[in-house]
Amino acid sequence: MEKNKQSDTYLWGKFLEGDADAYAKIYKQTVQDLFRYGLLFSSDRELVKDCIHDVFIKIYANRVSLSMTDNVSAYLNTSLKNTIINQLKKNRPISSLQEMDEWGETGDDAETPESSYIRKESDGQLNQTWQSAMSVLGLRQREIMYYRFVKNLSIEEICKITNIQYQSVANSIQRSLIRIKNLIKKQSLP
Repeated sequence: MEKNKQSDTYLWGKFLEGDADAYAKIYKQTVQDLFRYGLLFSSDRELVKDCIHDVFIKIYANRVSLSMTDNVSAYLNTSLKNTIINQLKKNRPISSLQEMDEWGETGDDAETPESSYIRKESDGQLNQTWQSAMSVLGLRQREIMYYRFVKNLSIEEICKITNIQYQSVANSIQRSLIRIKNLIKKQSLP
């Protein structure tokens, strides 16, 4: 992972110097992860794709004013999250943004973007378990769980990306795991 970060940082530096090949490589290396990450915030696949393109257009247009970063993925994830949320705010009335308000909880019956992706990629039983597990978590908890268990980031790395204190991230992971465990126990009872 450290080698990958160095190459990402090197590519980012080349991109900032105007290297079009570095820009293309950054796009190719990150677009799939960005898409999966974007689905945390919207199940509208076309909106996520459009927002990814908006992020890359914006960074290209502003490359002379951008600075170096030691975590390109985190930088792009944050940019994408902000772009999606801003787009959703433009397209929806304020009252329908309740799920984003204070990273609020979603209803138990709400289908999550993650569950939609997994439903298409895996078998039925795994899909039902994952969908149920994610539906009991709030948006912020889903984001932290994504970083921890999909991206395999350390708690320290999650803290840097989300700008949340270490103890809060650790507590969120613990609470999320307890909620998922309780859900699985409930579902397995006859």
